[in-house]
Amino acid sequence: MSALAPAPVPVQITARDGRVLSGLLVASATAHATLVVNAATGFGCEFYLNFAAYAAQRGYHALVYDYRGTGRSARAPLRAEPALMSDWGVLDMPAALGWLIERYPQLPHCTLGHSVGGQLIGCMDNANQARAHVMVAASTGYWRREALYFRCIALALWLLYGPLVLALRGFVPHGGPWRGRALPPEVFRQWRKWCLSAAPFPDLDERLGRCAFHEVRGPLLSLDFTDDPIATPAAVAALLGSYRAARIEQRWVRPEEAGVRFLGHHGFFAGRHRRSLWPLALDWLDTHTR
Repeated sequence: MSALAPAPVPVQITARDGRVLSGLLVASATAHATLVVNAATGFGCEFYLNFAAYAAQRGYHALVYDYRGTGRSARAPLRAEPALMSDWGVLDMPAALGWLIERYPQLPHCTLGHSVGGQLIGCMDNANQARAHVMVAASTGYWRREALYFRCIALALWLLYGPLVLALRGFVPHGGPWRGRALPPEVFRQWRKWCLSAAPFPDLDERLGRCAFHEVRGPLLSLDFTDDPIATPAAVAALLGSYRAARIEQRWVRPEEAGVRFLGHHGFFAGRHRRSLWPLALDWLDTHTR
């Protein structure tokens, strides 16, 4: 492992529509590749900083950032924010990868996407410029594919809390069944539409239909957890079916393999897993970047 990673440096990333995104770069003293971390819905880039620092120690210039409409990339007032969730995959994720490609043209490049950050790889017009992709807990969001106990929480968000707070406040704040950061109105509405439909992921709306999921060639690692109530085997399989050309490897991890009782949908990124789980992703990426 290389020397300790330096402090994260604030950066600005400009998408092709001119929207400026806020990010943090953790540079490596001995980089052999770059890695962009694409976040899950409602998670700020700071959530991934410990993992980014670990990646930097492993020889990756690591970039974390906030999607438009979220965190430091949001515009005020949030109720007037026009962002769509599909914009994250069509515009923001390609911009983040492109920023690394332009800054470090001599290095191989990789992505690691958490939940929707892996789900939307097929929307990236530069996805095949990455040497490899890791999906962490990425799946479709259709509520009937989720764990039985979690379906009630999902329906409460889609049918009750979300519509109610949109009518009252114009956006979806943290609270009730939604434990993530506040979401702009159109992000929530599009996400809700996707999660209430059993259609194949690229067929959920016209914006996804224009994406080239079937042209992503991989290699692609799907890293999932047996106690995740969202990315269940059925939900993961439904997503991976859209990546027909990718060279997919799957790894299911039980909580006891990591020495814990629960991993769930976002437990992978807890700092205590730097020896148990984080090497699973970085060792795999190393095989495609060295």
